[in-house]
Amino acid sequence: MKKIALMLFGIAFIGMLTVEAQVRRVTGTVTGADDGSPIPGVSVVIRGTTLGTVTNIDGEYTLQVPQESNVLIFSFVGMASQEVAIDGRTNINVVMESQTIGVDEVMVVAYGT
Repeated sequence: MKKIALMLFGIAFIGMLTVEAQVRRVTGTVTGADDGSPIPGVSVVIRGTTLGTVTNIDGEYTLQVPQESNVLIFSFVGMASQEVAIDGRTNINVVMESQTIGVDEVMVVAYGT
């Protein structure tokens, strides 16, 4: 009985090592190009999945990325979205550029009595 229990424990332990090897941890900081200050609330998503995170108050993020994924998408309102290749790196710092959107026409409607 002890042999069977020990063998099952060994198989479970090897299985946990395999699962851990399939995921890598990527960290970094997102800053603005205008003044270099950190940007909180930036969405960081793994391309082709729904896995992602949001930067904290210091513009930092941590994300568990599957080995087969190789591109992160950074997006924030008022900033140009960026796609960054991971290429085996574990620390990826991103500088985001502001994006201005012009309005062609403005229509003013006044309703009165």
